[in-house]
Amino acid sequence: DVLAAVEVKTRTSNYFGNPEEFVNPKKIKLLLSAIDNYVVERDLDVDVRFDIIAIITNKNKTTIEHIKDAFLHF
Repeated sequence: DVLAAVEVKTRTSNYFGNPEEFVNPKKIKLLLSAIDNYVVERDLDVDVRFDIIAIITNKNKTTIEHIKDAFLHF
C-alpha cells in the first residue's frame, strides 16, 4: 500500500556536508513530479513515501543511513 521512492546519495566524506544535504529543492521538485506522474498514469491507489539512502564510504569505513519520509525533514 506504500510506494517508496528512494534517492541514493554517496560521498567519500562529509567534509562538504552529509549526502542527504545534496538533495536540493530542484531535485525534490523533479522527484515529486515524476512520482506523481507515475502514480497518475498507472492509476495507483497508494501512499507515497520519499526516502533517502545516505552513504559515506572511504578507505576505512562505510556508513549507510536510511532516512524515511526524508522530504518531511527539509
